[in-house]
Amino acid sequence: MVRRPVGPPAQLSAALDERRTSWAAVAGLMGAGVVAAAQIGGAAAALPVLQEDFGLSPTTAAWYLSSVSALGAAGGVLLGWLGQTLGFGRQIRLGLLAIVVADLGGAGVDSVAGLLIARVAEGLGLVMVILAAPPLLSAVSAPAHRRLVAGTWGAYMPVGAGLAALLVPPAIGLVGWRGASLVDACLAAGVLLVVLRWVPSAAVRGRASVEGLLGAFRSPSVLLITAVFGLYSAQYLAVVGLLPAALVEGEGLSVAAAGLVGAVVFLVNAPGNVLGAYLLHRGAPLRWVIPAGCAGMAGTVWGVLDPALPPVVRIGSAIAFSFVAGLVPSALFAALAAVSAGTDSAGAAIGLQTQGSGVGQLLGPPLVVGVGTAVGTGAPQSAVLVCLAGFVAVGAVVMPRGERIAEGSGAKPESAASPGRRTDTRARVPWRR
Repeated sequence: MVRRPVGPPAQLSAALDERRTSWAAVAGLMGAGVVAAAQIGGAAAALPVLQEDFGLSPTTAAWYLSSVSALGAAGGVLLGWLGQTLGFGRQIRLGLLAIVVADLGGAGVDSVAGLLIARVAEGLGLVMVILAAPPLLSAVSAPAHRRLVAGTWGAYMPVGAGLAALLVPPAIGLVGWRGASLVDACLAAGVLLVVLRWVPSAAVRGRASVEGLLGAFRSPSVLLITAVFGLYSAQYLAVVGLLPAALVEGEGLSVAAAGLVGAVVFLVNAPGNVLGAYLLHRGAPLRWVIPAGCAGMAGTVWGVLDPALPPVVRIGSAIAFSFVAGLVPSALFAALAAVSAGTDSAGAAIGLQTQGSGVGQLLGPPLVVGVGTAVGTGAPQSAVLVCLAGFVAVGAVVMPRGERIAEGSGAKPESAASPGRRTDTRARVPWRR
């Protein structure tokens, strides 16, 4: 009688079984995303202390915060494409390791140059994690669960950044910012151990395929998802990111109170992501879910940006805005997985989408501020954001239905499918009935 192995080979076999979902691997990958996103919220929360300790100028502080978005906006598609050669399992391990090393090094720096170097290393680790996790989630999920898992992935950002924004200030008060950096390193190391234990890494390596890279750029769905995600990111960050400053300046809230409100508003986006993933899992078409989220954003943004309304109404509108907005990224992540998962364009596709998101985050807030300066605050800014929401909704409606990137001749991806097995991709395409 031959006994079934119980070590890592058995886990790898289960994770790559089309009929089963490795929920332990899913939890590990979600944890990796949360830890990565915490580098954004944590940095913003620690920035006032860092400015005081290092004498950072406003320009240097801005570069410190935006370096992560800049990395994704400038090199997302290239890093995603090359990551497929490395192997997504190896890439996510290296990304978490980079965060651990950067946090440990950052806790001991005594110069502005060292601080910026540690921040760039954090950003590189973050980008590596968020590029590798979506293809891996598709690989460890059974077809029946892929919409749910891929859609829920979008919650990593509000959960990680929001929790960090809430917890880092009290942590700094207890152990200082250096101690908080060490705590973050320990958390990242813990997640790395979970990933090492449960997430498969022994997939086939291959060379970076030019066909794989071009496949992402040739796909109408990937290009449309990239553009739509950029528009969504622009309007979301313009509302949620600028809200604390608007409450301090216009409503007289303290910096601490406004920061707490901002963290809560950011966090409520997560249950919106989960709701969107659940709706897709239950068969709701993408061309309905995204416009529903856009309609909610368009209806609530007026209450957020109207300076004549009471603070309670503005904050309530912001919470509603963030919640309904969560429907959009969950559907877009599920759509991208349906189009590209298991192909040699998977890395380039998620990289291109990440790049679009980074560009939107960089351009959205300045656009809204510019409109407020040139035309006026409140209604003119809301009108611009409503137009962006309309473009996102239209993009979802006109997105090609049932498209699947054809396999090229490049690297073999880490896929849930066994070699040579054909899978019914239509069961995974979220815009089909």
